[in-house]
Amino acid sequence: MPEAGSAAPPRALVRTLLRSGTPAEPAGPADDGDLAAVGDATLARASRYWVLVPLAYRIAAFVKVFIGFAAANGGAGLGPVLGATVFAVLTGSAAAVWVLRSGGLRARVTGRALGLDLAVGVLLNFFVAATAPAAVQPFAVDVSWTWLVSAVAMWAGTSGLPAALWLFAAAVPLRAALTLAGGLPLGHQLALTRSIGCLVALAVAIVLAVAILIMLGVGTRFAVDIGLRRGREAERRRTRRIMHDSVLQTLEALAISAPGDDAQAVTRLAELRSVAKAEAAELRRRITEPVPTGPTRSFTIELADVATELARDGLRTQLVAADFADDHKVSRDRRTALVEAVREALRNTVKHSGTKQVVLRVEERDGGIAVVARDQGQGFDVRDRPPGFGISQSIVARLAEVGGHGTVDSQPGRGTRVTMWVPG
Repeated sequence: MPEAGSAAPPRALVRTLLRSGTPAEPAGPADDGDLAAVGDATLARASRYWVLVPLAYRIAAFVKVFIGFAAANGGAGLGPVLGATVFAVLTGSAAAVWVLRSGGLRARVTGRALGLDLAVGVLLNFFVAATAPAAVQPFAVDVSWTWLVSAVAMWAGTSGLPAALWLFAAAVPLRAALTLAGGLPLGHQLALTRSIGCLVALAVAIVLAVAILIMLGVGTRFAVDIGLRRGREAERRRTRRIMHDSVLQTLEALAISAPGDDAQAVTRLAELRSVAKAEAAELRRRITEPVPTGPTRSFTIELADVATELARDGLRTQLVAADFADDHKVSRDRRTALVEAVREALRNTVKHSGTKQVVLRVEERDGGIAVVARDQGQGFDVRDRPPGFGISQSIVARLAEVGGHGTVDSQPGRGTRVTMWVPG
């Protein structure tokens, strides 16, 4: 049984595609859940470029079939067939360029564009059928029929299987009319054989178009399913980090006892209120601030702000950035991840190192930015003490998500060094 909000079952999706073609972009959440809505929207955007496949087929097949016609029939009927081929290649190329430059075939023009394309194809076939010599007329129509094969494939991919079947049914009398337009009787053996071949080509085009459409739909839904699941997991990790780096840190600070609490109750309470106020302001800033799109502040200034923030807890930070050129080449997401990792490293220094001094060095390294936090505290044995949530998630995992890495080197009595790096 699928979970609530998961992708629609492939069978249901196939029925939808076969019934009505590619779904339109939904205005709001679908009944099947957010994932189905996102999948439909993604599929709709991808399907705008579907017509490029039949257009590419039209251009290549016209040239191929024309070469075969010319080789088999010499100069007989070459004029109208050559004209039809040149016309099809030029208009097909122009249509493909238009679709690419306009961002795909939009829903509001799909019906009119495909209707015009189909009408031009019918007229082109009648032109070839009426002007080609009777001896080669069935073969000449084979060339121009390529247009209708690609046109029906477009209809199958954009309007669904019912529309394609209606066009296939209409193709039977159309092929008979083309035979009569060339002055041949309906029972003419060559014309009848070529007519059956043309109808088979239409059927194959419909089957292939529907098969590609189904694979596109099912593949899109599965891809969206995987993407959203990963996105939800990333959001859960982000929420846990925020809770750990702000609320949990504050609660732990509240729980720390100090000698002479009774005599220093008023001072202690004032400090706690100051910490709580700062954390509340930070949470409010993270929730309400818009995503920055313009120039960002200097990276060293951001680190200085973090050092100032930790100074409230008594940490004295020496920031060294003499050889660092802050040229904003690192993306905002990577800079943010690095700043948050540094904040967590400094908080760990306050809580666990037994010292109130740390050196923070910023440098360009391996095509990116590296920040090294070094203290001369009590240290610990990294082999005996597994990394906690702060190191594994707020530092190492956070940097890994943006392509960076974080390492912790420490020995008992010799302090701790945390190295954090992100690519440029």
